[in-house]
Amino acid sequence: MRYYIDTEFNGSGGQPISIALVRQDGAEFYEVLHAHELIVPWVGEHVMPFLDKEPVDRANATKRLQKFLRKDDGPHSFIADWPEDLVHFFNLLMRGHGRRNDPLQFRCLLLDLPGFDTASASARPHNALADAHSLMAYVEANLRGERDGMCAADLALLAGV
Repeated sequence: MRYYIDTEFNGSGGQPISIALVRQDGAEFYEVLHAHELIVPWVGEHVMPFLDKEPVDRANATKRLQKFLRKDDGPHSFIADWPEDLVHFFNLLMRGHGRRNDPLQFRCLLLDLPGFDTASASARPHNALADAHSLMAYVEANLRGERDGMCAADLALLAGV
């Protein structure tokens, strides 16, 4: 099953603020995390007002993510268009004390989508859930041949997913 990931974070390299995964069948995971850093002004203006959910601590977000992922026996394929999205996702797979969440085996793809901007295509720019939906819609439409915007290399990566 393909999962499309988007996150919002406090500036480049900053703390994660929200994370969303949208499964290719439309099932959703979305959590907002407590902010423990001084919020960067751009993020305060363009992200924080559009979170639409109360924040939870990292441990609860991790547990909820595991519960969501366990609803699918796999194989799991996680797809993003920005490296930090995958970094924040990977961090939520770790429970601490040398333990990690399921799935134990999965694949990740970082796509190069020239001409596509997740936030610009989103119904609510800089809302991780809306942005993950826009990424899924774009990639899935390309896979079905309804759009022609992805490079051959990315389509080839997705062919076996």
